[in-house]
Amino acid sequence: MEAKIEKISELSKLLSVKTRMSDDLFHLFGKFGIGHLLSRLSLEKQDGVSASELLLSLCLFRIVGESIHSICKHKIYELSNHGKNCFYRMMIRPQMDWRRLMNHFALRYMCLLRKYGEVPQSDTTTCFIIDDTVLEKSGVRMEGISRVFDHMKGRCVLGYKLLLCAFFDGKTTIPFDFSLHQEKGKQGNYGLTRQQLKKAYHTKRNTGNPDYKRFQECKMSKLEVAMDMLRRGWKMGLHAKYVITDSWFTCEQLMTCVRSIGKGAMHFVGLAKMGKTKYTISGKKKNAVELIATYERERGKNCRKYKCRYIQLNGNLGDIPIRIFLIKYGRNSAWNVLLTTDTTMSFVKAFEVYQIRWNIEVMNKETKQYLGLGGYQGCDFNGQIADATLCYLTYTVMALEKRFTEYQTMGELFSDMEGDLMALTLWKRVLTCIERILRILGEILGMTPQYLMATISGNDKEMSKILVMAEALEKWDEVCG
Repeated sequence: MEAKIEKISELSKLLSVKTRMSDDLFHLFGKFGIGHLLSRLSLEKQDGVSASELLLSLCLFRIVGESIHSICKHKIYELSNHGKNCFYRMMIRPQMDWRRLMNHFALRYMCLLRKYGEVPQSDTTTCFIIDDTVLEKSGVRMEGISRVFDHMKGRCVLGYKLLLCAFFDGKTTIPFDFSLHQEKGKQGNYGLTRQQLKKAYHTKRNTGNPDYKRFQECKMSKLEVAMDMLRRGWKMGLHAKYVITDSWFTCEQLMTCVRSIGKGAMHFVGLAKMGKTKYTISGKKKNAVELIATYERERGKNCRKYKCRYIQLNGNLGDIPIRIFLIKYGRNSAWNVLLTTDTTMSFVKAFEVYQIRWNIEVMNKETKQYLGLGGYQGCDFNGQIADATLCYLTYTVMALEKRFTEYQTMGELFSDMEGDLMALTLWKRVLTCIERILRILGEILGMTPQYLMATISGNDKEMSKILVMAEALEKWDEVCG
């Protein structure tokens, strides 16, 4: 007991002393074994501070909704005793392999599902979902910044394109991998003036460090990086049945890649553009408009379940066998093209599989709204990667909690977590006051704080409260150790 009493000053690190394990934020993060993962990456320490402690704090900052600067300057909620530079150095650290950390978080999530008997069954629809979103920025000096086209606004904005690969296990969608990209633009100047390009932040990178490859990806094609993500995901054990994308990614090259992974175990499902792409049907090459004109009367069908009209055709896109669904909602709406490499798939099945793509749109919205995705304004590209990774790590933890609780939306869970964190961090201030009172009282009475605590522990009721705090400290040690 004396060993626990001597750690009373460390109790000020606590953010939660809830006795219910399912409600303890530290225990929730502890399920993912942050300390163990960082140990495997040989990143246990950062400037003499536990890397897992810094990482956990950075994730909790997300829930509070405050920046590192605000937390450290104003001591908001007393969430950190470390200076802001510790956190900034952690985020731009060249040796930090944020990709491996994020990948292993996703794998750990699947391990926890198996532990709780929630592993996807053989008939479960599992998918990789690929999509991109815009991270708008305000500083032209940021490394790798460019003007990128925002489909929502219909114009170019300053920022990055974030390419996200998510995994759907049949119930929950979690982020698995991502990359940040710049766009050269028609003039090849990234939408910036010569002076802006000259003043932009640059740093030399060691080819042996993880940050070198991440920065090189910024200049690569999103399609090429997406294919690497799919191969990596399958190799690491995330065996999906389908890959889902929107019309921007749908092409023969991606379909060929998908079919080559796992010896043809995965199929592609995605919308295609109503453009000039030629499909081979019965030996004749025709584009989507020509196919509609040729086959609408002959093969057009109505789907009562989804109140639409469709044409189903089997053919080829280059050398890839595909099934084509030409879909129209109502009389006046435009036609859409849905493609799949599964030539036996029914229209209803293809429609329902593609609907899963909406999950990644929801994730993009929630991570920006609740976790501040894209809010980092530092110049170093490493910091941009770290910022997005921390956001997705926090989202994965919240997704696990949401899955096994009664929360209907991520917004409800976020509000409760934020409220709990604000209320429970009161313990830090209370415990600091207790520590000071014991020291002053000990000086007046000529006793040590340890002796005073031992005297108080004679009261069984008070002793039980102290034990609760001591147990909470042990949980903190488990998470950060």
